[in-house]
Amino acid sequence: MRIRFLNSAFLLVGMLSGINTANAAADNAAICAAINLAALEPAPGMMYASARISNGLVFVSGQIGVDTASSAPAPDFEAQMLEALSRLERVLAQAGSSVAQIQRATVYVADPANLATMNRLYREFFERHAAPLPARSLVPGLNFGNAIAFEIDVIATQADCD
Repeated sequence: MRIRFLNSAFLLVGMLSGINTANAAADNAAICAAINLAALEPAPGMMYASARISNGLVFVSGQIGVDTASSAPAPDFEAQMLEALSRLERVLAQAGSSVAQIQRATVYVADPANLATMNRLYREFFERHAAPLPARSLVPGLNFGNAIAFEIDVIATQADCD
């Protein structure tokens, strides 16, 4: 599979933002080395893939905060959100992308009382990765029908791994 990213746009953004293009190339190489497309396929019994790739875009399915071993939701909103964001990072890496390449996010929060915490953790997540905030939609008050309190899905671009 050939993975593409608009090189000229990547370099232009790097130059305009003052990013050292040598560091950007090293980051790009690390992203490419982490690709594991097989890991994106649906697990046995699952009804969806973790992500799909089309025309240089990575469409990541909703990531929630559950313990990988037990499949039980994390104990509180903050723990669920942090776990979901960690899972998001892993899926992006497996798809040849990164947090810095997220272009659009949709965030679902079961209890609107958690919006302030969600916004704080969301901003900290992108700041920790030195990534710009993407376009975002927020869906508050969604009843997942279980103990899930947070979910996030994103669209990101891929690294150039030619």
